[in-house]
Amino acid sequence: MNTSRRKQVLKKQLQKVRLRYLAVKDVGRFSRTASFSVFDDGYEQVVSRIMYNVHALEKGLARNRDVRLGFGRKALSNLNDALVMYRMRGYDTADYAYVQGLSVIQHYRELHDKADHEVDFLEQVLDAEFLEAEVRERAAGTKLVRRKEKQENRSKDFYRLAQGRSSVREFSGAAIETEAVMRALRNAERTPSVCNRQGWKVYWVEDKDLARQVLEHQRGFGYAEMPEVLLCVTVSNNAFLSPVERNQAFVDGGLFSMSVMYGLEHEGLAAVPLNAMMYHRDQLAVRELLRIDDAEMIIMFLAVGDFPDEVVVPISDRKTAESFVRRR
Repeated sequence: MNTSRRKQVLKKQLQKVRLRYLAVKDVGRFSRTASFSVFDDGYEQVVSRIMYNVHALEKGLARNRDVRLGFGRKALSNLNDALVMYRMRGYDTADYAYVQGLSVIQHYRELHDKADHEVDFLEQVLDAEFLEAEVRERAAGTKLVRRKEKQENRSKDFYRLAQGRSSVREFSGAAIETEAVMRALRNAERTPSVCNRQGWKVYWVEDKDLARQVLEHQRGFGYAEMPEVLLCVTVSNNAFLSPVERNQAFVDGGLFSMSVMYGLEHEGLAAVPLNAMMYHRDQLAVRELLRIDDAEMIIMFLAVGDFPDEVVVPISDRKTAESFVRRR
């Protein structure tokens, strides 16, 4: 050994002090800049609040089974307040997020009109301007994905494959090829990680009762029919050497998870990423259910299944690259 235990003990104590200092800085920055309240009115804060509620409504609009008409009253109310704040602050009403908000409201009304279902409460929770707005180009809402469109995925170039991927939450219920999922995971072996430490693990769940228990704690899947395979991606903090790497698990795990998703798309499998931002008690329950070590950060879940012949999914429109590139 080229170093003494005494020196390493001292170094570890100093690193813990440094970690606490950096953690306090992290918390301070997050608390100053996150959009905790509708009255946090910076442009990106308001836009993020609009998009959060737009997507919540899109997911309701995209239900192929067990459609719950009259859904989303809270999301509509919150969307209204965010749109009002956007307008009050004088942000561009021709811009991406504002149009998204108006588009999803229009789509919501049309769905209920088609079903001849009264939604009188809209006048109580939505500004008249938003209710009456007509959006020519639908920026938010739903689209149809067909199974036959996925049959040639293996022959598509990367850009066509990536542009054609959509998150799918409703599956056909047919069995999927285990080896196809393994091929997607093998593809992800090539994912870069900090200094090639590869701290990830994947917990594979085929038991639907176990998957249901896990997703009850995840709280975001929203369907009674379970996926054929549920993957839980983790990254171990054992792989990191310094307090400055305290968030690296999410970087490495995010890169790895996206590699897996592209692999699943290449295999013609339907999938949706599900976030793992759980309450502490839910996280503890998931750790116990899947026997995940305390050293591992739970990054996300991936629900995987077979494509139905046709499935309605959220449009989940994207910002253009020109809108987020900052040249210096």
